Amino acid sequence: MSSKKYDENFKKKIVQLYLEGRVATELGKEYKVSPTAIYSWIKLYADETAVSLKEFTNIQKENTRLKQEVEILKQAMAIMTTK
Repeated sequence: MSSKKYDENFKKKIVQLYLEGRVATELGKEYKVSPTAIYSWIKLYADETAVSLKEFTNIQKENTRLKQEVEILKQAMAIMTTK
């Protein structure tokens, strides 16, 4: 079993592909890297502020709700200032 050394740019590229939605096993086959190594690189290089798909969906829903509230308040303010 040989130990391969991969440079940091290569590791970051693989992590970026994973974060874009590629599957670790597919990446492993394509780039001849073990999925275990890919998962360890993800822990090292994945941005800690990266948001999961579920969190992103929740943020989008909250943003839509807040925009609706702002529009309601704008309309109420227009009604209140005309009287």
